[in-house]
Amino acid sequence: MSPIYRWIAAGAGLLVAGYLVWYFQAIVFYILIAAVLSLMGKPLVTLLCRVRIKGRSVPKWLAAFATLVVMLVVIYALAVTLLPVVIDKIDQLTSFDIDQLTTALADPITRIEQYINRFLPDNNFSIREYIHTQAGPLFASANIGSSLASVTGWIVDLVIAVFSVSFITYFFLKDDRLFFDGVVIFFPAKYEANIKRALDSATTLLIRYFIGICIEMFIKLVCIALPLYLIGLEFNTALVIGVISAVLNVIPYIGPLIGAIAGCVIAMLSPVPGVAVESVLFQMIVVFVIFQLIDNVILQPYIYSSSVKAHPLEIFIVILMAGYIAGVWGMLLAIPAYTVIRVFAKEFFNNFRVVRKLTENI
Repeated sequence: MSPIYRWIAAGAGLLVAGYLVWYFQAIVFYILIAAVLSLMGKPLVTLLCRVRIKGRSVPKWLAAFATLVVMLVVIYALAVTLLPVVIDKIDQLTSFDIDQLTTALADPITRIEQYINRFLPDNNFSIREYIHTQAGPLFASANIGSSLASVTGWIVDLVIAVFSVSFITYFFLKDDRLFFDGVVIFFPAKYEANIKRALDSATTLLIRYFIGICIEMFIKLVCIALPLYLIGLEFNTALVIGVISAVLNVIPYIGPLIGAIAGCVIAMLSPVPGVAVESVLFQMIVVFVIFQLIDNVILQPYIYSSSVKAHPLEIFIVILMAGYIAGVWGMLLAIPAYTVIRVFAKEFFNNFRVVRKLTENI
């Protein structure tokens, strides 16, 4: 076959593969989630397999099953703990009157309006009208009700997704080469050794990264929820704000800001008795800012640099580029994708100086 026909065949194959991935995107999504969960559970499987009972090691299938059960129990415990509180907050949102917000913040709103109108006397800017115009529709019962209806329609899909991901995760845990072998078959046989080395290296780095992310989320949950509880918020409210902030913190840079805004909104729905709303919001902002400084200066540089072996500035530029290309999803997937790209680049393009420089710590 001439080179031109080989290129045409390769291009057609890529188009067909891309179409199949798009058409079966839900299944591909399940497989990717299962792969990530298996990476996070692999250390526990390895630990359980080292346990000896009456001189015999724990079978791999049993260690994988126990690890999957532990994951499901943790997820179930979080759901049982948080779901009632989340439902309660949704009920508050459906009955929330935007006038409550402007009334609670009447004094600071008046001061801000006076300050603005002092420099712009002909502007007659009104924060109250702006809040009613912009935020009012967000709290409309009809909008929230329709959102709840759509969420209810996803329950069946959620059950199918949980079962599918659990089933796939079990086999990925039981046979940790299963996913890799599925990837290797898409490459020519002469590159099999290189692909396997790259996948082994990428696996080690990604395991460190995802475990580090989980530790960071737990630290943020504690460091946000505990101070908010101490300043007077109800325990359930502080816990929900901590969880939301910890989950959104996974999204680099804009996630913490969204989490802080969401936390302030939730706090306004559950005011502290005897304490002015603006005082509670100010203390919350202080808590969020202090933790974000700790996260940016200590946690993230350590997690990103030590887990994926990349310089913090390098990670920052990669995240910015990914956000420019694919928005929030790009920022979320930037570090794992960049880690895999670096590993494969080192394996196949190490003769280039720039590749050697970027991958010298791997």
